[in-house]
Amino acid sequence: MLHGFTGSSEDWWACCPRLKGRAIAIDLPGHGTHTAPVRSFRDSIGDILGALPEGIDEVVGYSMGGRFALGMMALDPERFRRATVISAHPGLEDASQRADRLAGDQAWIRRLLDNGIEAFVDAWESQPLFATQVGLPAAVLERQRRRRLNQRPTGLAASLEQHGLGRMPSLWEPAAAFPGELTWIVGASDTRFLGIAREVACRRPATRLHVLPGVGHNPLLECPEILGDLLV
Repeated sequence: MLHGFTGSSEDWWACCPRLKGRAIAIDLPGHGTHTAPVRSFRDSIGDILGALPEGIDEVVGYSMGGRFALGMMALDPERFRRATVISAHPGLEDASQRADRLAGDQAWIRRLLDNGIEAFVDAWESQPLFATQVGLPAAVLERQRRRRLNQRPTGLAASLEQHGLGRMPSLWEPAAAFPGELTWIVGASDTRFLGIAREVACRRPATRLHVLPGVGHNPLLECPEILGDLLV
């Protein structure tokens, strides 16, 4: 189980307590207890695959973790009989979009290293992508914010530098060719990623697509019980 950017393995247990003891949630490079990445997206994928117990044949990933899941599926497609991707992007196919994303990530890195973690988290949480979270209970948002503030700025910066969307290869074709069972979950109010999910389902008709009404980018936070039922 692979978390999103600024998250950690702990994000899964509030959402899916029934899976604790039955699943492995890891901290991705640059997050939580994991060291900052110094190698490429593909290299980090290989490291994670090499460290997994042999019996692991299912992968679940949210947002950045969904991109890691897609990378694992691409690098070793026969390893996994089932994959679940939540609110993720399979990669940029257009060179100009890739250049724009790299420039945007560099701006986030400068903000993080120059202004500190608190100013970075303030700006990160104010993005339109997360607007649907405004009405969530204060305790839920505070727990998420506290976890973000506990991250290491150098770790997050290295994650953006090495594993940002502009750095990772396009994984659309490997996703379409994945021989196992693929489930894609997205919030109906997350319009950009809903469009991506529908494109995935168009390119790979066998994909099981779940669109969650009234939910934005982060189903782990916004509808944990519903998401937990889909994952058990």
